[in-house]
Amino acid sequence: MKYSELVLSLKEIKQCETTDDLQSVLTKVIHRLDFQQFVYVLFTKNCVAIEVSIYTYSEEWKAIYFEKRYDQIDPVFVEAFNRNATFFWSACMPEFTGKYQDFFDEATKYGVFNGITVPLKSVAKAKAILTMAAAKTDENKNVREASPEKIACATAIAECFHQVAIHVSKEGNLTLKLRQKQALTLASYGMSSKEIAATLDKSEAYINELITGVLHKLGTQSRTAAVRRALELGLLD
Repeated sequence: MKYSELVLSLKEIKQCETTDDLQSVLTKVIHRLDFQQFVYVLFTKNCVAIEVSIYTYSEEWKAIYFEKRYDQIDPVFVEAFNRNATFFWSACMPEFTGKYQDFFDEATKYGVFNGITVPLKSVAKAKAILTMAAAKTDENKNVREASPEKIACATAIAECFHQVAIHVSKEGNLTLKLRQKQALTLASYGMSSKEIAATLDKSEAYINELITGVLHKLGTQSRTAAVRRALELGLLD
């Protein structure tokens, strides 16, 4: 990535106002570094619960990841928690994959073969991690390190993304009013606006306005996405 491309990338990230913006822009930016997917996770202060997550990994891989409890042994995350500096990893590195080669073999099927991971900290000292990943190709199948320039660019991009993500999510201060929470909770069960209105003894127009406000607040474009984001942020009971 040339200097001019890095400057442009940072400018584009800084202009983001919602999590959807961040997802779209970073997807474009990481292509300049030859990566196709990313995952950003901000944990709570005790580094246990996920406070914010923005990612482009497939829902199918995410389902398998948690179903098989890969979140408990993911070597990339483990390494990120034990390091302060950006690092490169790959499924072709036995010294890194170790006894978790099966995990990497499965991840490869979903376009996650190698990548760069950046450990991050917020102003509240909560842990965050951003991983940029690439699919396996003939060109990278034996690559075991990234150039210093690529590492530096990835770090700058991740740090910029992190600061904007904190601002967009308001560092965990995002809350839903009681009626908003009630309406979104019922929507999560598949209820229509009309059904929610009947349940809450409100007009359908009021419910639509309520949910529209929730979409804007969470930076999402659909009820499904809003429910997912609210659950990720711990805003629903």
